[in-house]
Amino acid sequence: MTIPPTNENASRLPHEEQRIVSELSTNSNEPDSFFAVSKMSSLLPNLDSRLETTTLLFDSTLCICRWYASWRKFVNTPPGAAAPRPGPIDNSDIIETDPYLGRPSLAKEKAYVLVTQLVWKTLLEWYSGGPPIPRTFIYLYLSDSRDDDGDDHNEVSDIRLPKEASVRELYDMVCAKTVVSLEKAHIRDYYDMRKGQFLDPLSNKSLEESGLVTNQDILLEVDERGLAGLVNLGNTCYMNSAVQCLAHTPPIHEYFLRDHTHQGELSKAFGKLLTELWSSGTNYVVPRVFKTKVDKAAPQFTGHYQHDSHELLVALLTGLHQDSDIVNVFQGQCKSSLVCPVCGETANTYEPFTSLSLPLPSTPTWSISLLSCLDEYLAQEPLGPDNMWLCPQCKEQRQANKKLDLWKLPEILVFQLKRFKTSKYFVKKIDTFVDFPVDELDLSKYVEKGESCLYELYAVSNHDGGIGLGHYTAYAKMIDDDNEWYCYDDSLVSPVHESEIVSSAAYLLFYRKRVGSDMDLS
Repeated sequence: MTIPPTNENASRLPHEEQRIVSELSTNSNEPDSFFAVSKMSSLLPNLDSRLETTTLLFDSTLCICRWYASWRKFVNTPPGAAAPRPGPIDNSDIIETDPYLGRPSLAKEKAYVLVTQLVWKTLLEWYSGGPPIPRTFIYLYLSDSRDDDGDDHNEVSDIRLPKEASVRELYDMVCAKTVVSLEKAHIRDYYDMRKGQFLDPLSNKSLEESGLVTNQDILLEVDERGLAGLVNLGNTCYMNSAVQCLAHTPPIHEYFLRDHTHQGELSKAFGKLLTELWSSGTNYVVPRVFKTKVDKAAPQFTGHYQHDSHELLVALLTGLHQDSDIVNVFQGQCKSSLVCPVCGETANTYEPFTSLSLPLPSTPTWSISLLSCLDEYLAQEPLGPDNMWLCPQCKEQRQANKKLDLWKLPEILVFQLKRFKTSKYFVKKIDTFVDFPVDELDLSKYVEKGESCLYELYAVSNHDGGIGLGHYTAYAKMIDDDNEWYCYDDSLVSPVHESEIVSSAAYLLFYRKRVGSDMDLS
């Protein structure tokens, strides 16, 4: 819509209007009060990017729609060219689309631009129309507790929201600005740089109703529990790797972080260690007391020599089992069958396990799969001539065939990839790449009843390097976030992409049952 120019309008050239509005914006002394003006338009598809560089708007704030687009086209008309003067201001559309005034489906910068009160009064005097939509803002200064290095000059970020905006909208803006998930973000009232109460992320109260005032500080605290490393006490990387895998085992984590008293010394020390590892804001823990309790329970680990993370895991589970049944989540059963090669008589026994030690080919092999290793472990093989079996049917010593089957699968299933081959004179490491599934390990075909047996990987104990000069690390998935993996390298903790989890350094694989999968097969 256009209007015929009056004498007053006709005498005011487009570039003069632009100059006047620009000066009024720059000289405004009301930085927190604005008026909304509709800006949606198909006439100027690049309007948003052009607004970022214009001097028209105070503090680059947005708020006027279709009408503003036509006015911008008018005042930017090159000399000698002609563009229609816009009609009265029409803000009726943004009353419906503004997320703070009505429908929350459109972001505010998509619907309008913001102008100062002086600019609004001037435009309204020139063009009439409306309705007026005042917008009053709160300016907040955001500090991030993760940047606290003891310096009084930590960087702060500016946050600006309408006073009517909710606390939840404040959380959304802060999380987007700091790339932190809503579940891990906690915002405090930080008025006068003093820690006040936390703001409820689900609250629909306005910022003003929540007691926030303009130009005050707020503090972001990020829940970083589970991201603490373990200090190497001298060749104790094997222990650190195994402990981190256990610390991220859901039932172990849940049990030992409960508020109850553990009886044994090892269990008490382990529970205290897990509490420290899962304390928010902890960067690393020195496991000195825990190491002394391990040495007492399993003297073979005394001192500061290189050891095996699998041996430590087995010893630790054994020690913890003396005080608690929680380690039963690791316990499964294999059915061991001996078959007479003459009469076919079969004898079955049931052997418990807390981990399955899978053989790797000793000859150079580029790549194999985890399931092929499991097939080899379960394969039928004859007993040696020095291990003959008395067949109850034949009443004779027979070189029976032995066959293993999975009988009862545990909630937590651990595979050891047997990378260390020991002979009389030397120990050799096998660096064969084993391809193992991360999201879904299906063991249904290995059980007799054919139940669904699905597992997902959540931790890996890695061994890099050779014998004597190797180093243990761990990969673990955050318990409360299925998409976040981290590398635990003694006291150092860093994010790792899921694509890096499967490597030739993998030594212990920790799987947990999928929800709804049938585990008890007996």
